[in-house]
Amino acid sequence: MGAIFLVSTSAIAQRDYKDLVKNAKIFLLDDAGETLFLKGNVVFEHENTKMFCDSARYYIKTDQFKAYSRVNINKKDTLNLFCDSLHYSLKKEIAQLYGNVRVRDSEYKLTTDSLEYDVKKSAGIYRNGGRITSILSNEVLSSEIGYFFPNSKNFTFSKDVVYQSNDYKVTTDTLRFNGYSKLAYFYGPTHITATQTNMYCEKGWYDAKNEKGVLQGNAYIIDERTNIAADSVYYSKLDSISEARGCVIIKDTTEKIEFWGDFARSDEKAGFAYLAGHASVLSYKQKDSTFIFADSLFNYMDSLQKSELILAYNNVVVIQNDVQGICDSLSMNQKDSVLHLYKDPMLWSDKTQMSADTLIVHQKNDKIDNIELLQNAIIVNEVEDSLNYYNQVGGKTMHAYFRDDTLRYANVNSNAQTIYYVEKEDKSDTLVVVERSGMARIYGGNITLYFEKQELRRIAYRQNPDGVIYPLNKIKTKEMNVQGFEWKPERRPENWTSYSISVK
Repeated sequence: MGAIFLVSTSAIAQRDYKDLVKNAKIFLLDDAGETLFLKGNVVFEHENTKMFCDSARYYIKTDQFKAYSRVNINKKDTLNLFCDSLHYSLKKEIAQLYGNVRVRDSEYKLTTDSLEYDVKKSAGIYRNGGRITSILSNEVLSSEIGYFFPNSKNFTFSKDVVYQSNDYKVTTDTLRFNGYSKLAYFYGPTHITATQTNMYCEKGWYDAKNEKGVLQGNAYIIDERTNIAADSVYYSKLDSISEARGCVIIKDTTEKIEFWGDFARSDEKAGFAYLAGHASVLSYKQKDSTFIFADSLFNYMDSLQKSELILAYNNVVVIQNDVQGICDSLSMNQKDSVLHLYKDPMLWSDKTQMSADTLIVHQKNDKIDNIELLQNAIIVNEVEDSLNYYNQVGGKTMHAYFRDDTLRYANVNSNAQTIYYVEKEDKSDTLVVVERSGMARIYGGNITLYFEKQELRRIAYRQNPDGVIYPLNKIKTKEMNVQGFEWKPERRPENWTSYSISVK
């Protein structure tokens, strides 16, 4: 068999068959001198390749060889092929193996019903289903079609490919693998399942030596705690680094928090994750969900990989039920549910707008409890059924208190200044008539504002207030606003869905 694999047709014709046939109990040549029959412990050998079988035929005219029963090909003690029968063409240098086919080297064993083996290229292919098992581990791979190249240890499998190991299972349409580099490439819809993890992609690769890989095309990873979806996902186990690109969605179902963006990078060793491009986070652990949108987000995690601190930068939007806000940068402490809004922050609650150099939002029992307004604090409340009339309060610092997410009262500490439109209600059995009589501009050290139904209803002045009340027809335009007044309804965020990326 070694001669058949390795010697050309002309060489066979000139060579004495005794140089090739090392053993056989029976040698027969037909009357036409065209067919050589060999029986009983047939052994061929040529250039370190041996073939063993019970019987064989060599067709001299067509240069074809057939072997039967317990066929074994051994090549340099590195590759063994077994089958029930074999047909080999010297001209094409291609062998056809049939029945109980097995191929084995130092690492892998292939079993199939039939196999085509190209001697010149040292390449094999099966088309009727095959199964490969690892000799060194319990890895198993099966497919309908398979190509293998023993010298380079390159394998390509297609159609109903299933790979199984102790750690995970892969089902895909096409899989390429190299036994030396341990690099695997998969194409077509691919499902990867582990003990507590499910993954999917439409193509990707995995480096088993370095424990890193990429999932591409509608990729997702789902485990008992986290769901990740993106156009592509890269992960390195050794570095504890993962990156996701394109429509990234990360859901922590245990902590009830979601992150979205165009790009995300996570460093488990450093304990933080970074998101950029339409970056946003939705925390729904509390009864009142908190949504944050920004150009970029950092999520810092504790030793248990739980979200601990979130930082947002540039064009920040925050929405929590009836309260909406904007700022240039923000921090959210997950442990005490405190939000800090920095650099030109603004918050809106129904008809009320709040602004200061810094805003601090405190939460209690899953609801907004109070908001601190630090430095250059201003609260503006739109007067109902009016044209450009606004109740306004300015001061050095303020503290606004909420009940059931509704603003109830606010304390102004130091340098308080107010503009308040005085109203008088005339009630009858069926009608309430509100008469607006003038505008009060009053200064005081400390004051308290009281709100009802999101409207400013009463002001309590302390420390010798001083001011003036203008009749409506005598109000001077320059006296209508406190210092630093801005009314910016156009900047008020709307529903959080208008900021989020398309959810998968």
